Amino acid sequence: MNLANAITASRLALTPLIIVSLAYGKVNMALGLLAVALLSDVVDGYVARTMDQITDLGQILDPLADKTLFMSLFGYLSWEGDIPMIAFGLFLLPHLALIVGGGIMYQEEQGVIPSNIWGKGSSFLVSAGLIAIFFEIPFAHALIYLGVAGSYVSAGIYFYIGMKRKLEAAK
Repeated sequence: MNLANAITASRLALTPLIIVSLAYGKVNMALGLLAVALLSDVVDGYVARTMDQITDLGQILDPLADKTLFMSLFGYLSWEGDIPMIAFGLFLLPHLALIVGGGIMYQEEQGVIPSNIWGKGSSFLVSAGLIAIFFEIPFAHALIYLGVAGSYVSAGIYFYIGMKRKLEAAK
């Protein structure tokens, strides 16, 4: 496992620690771990690009780590009543579809679809919204809903690219 993938794997490992910290009322610890996790997302991408460590594993592991982190936080905060359950449900739909669709494409050896600006932007808005929830910033829910909307656009782009690849492979 290369350095970039190890950093990504550490983000995946931080997710349960963040949720457990929240469950035990250790909000500052959870925020610190969340900051490390979000920073690691930037660092692993930088390391992968600059050190030529882009791998299929990394292209699968990175979005999986992101989705696991965000789904876990959304689920926990919805359970606690900090985020409406409808937001959690709306968030789950495109992300579960992306996980399943990505798995199918990989299994059919059609390669990994690289991330797009809509996915990066929606992740940024969701991250900002989740952090804003912790600090009780009034527009936190607006950021979350904008991020959720962006994830639908991103999922649509992935779906289009995936269908295009599938049709080209069938020729």
